[in-house]
Amino acid sequence: MKSIDDVARELGAEIAPCTCAEVRNHLFELLDREMEDAEMGRLRAHAESCPECTEATQAEQHMRQIIRRSCHEPAPDSLRVRVVTHLTRH
Repeated sequence: MKSIDDVARELGAEIAPCTCAEVRNHLFELLDREMEDAEMGRLRAHAESCPECTEATQAEQHMRQIIRRSCHEPAPDSLRVRVVTHLTRH
């Protein structure tokens, strides 16, 4: 299977090389899918082929899973009322 970079090169597109620093700087956007598809593909391709970036990505995903599992308790009603009141005033 060809990578997205290989396909883009075959179509004549210039692909800027991705660095570990870019992956680290945009890790949250990458995992949250808050970027353009082409940029996400470029960063993901690097993260999947670089052992250090793979480890950083997996560590963040693992941390998110732990947080998700730990946050089962709903917010108190008093907090909900304060938040809604604050949002409706501003």
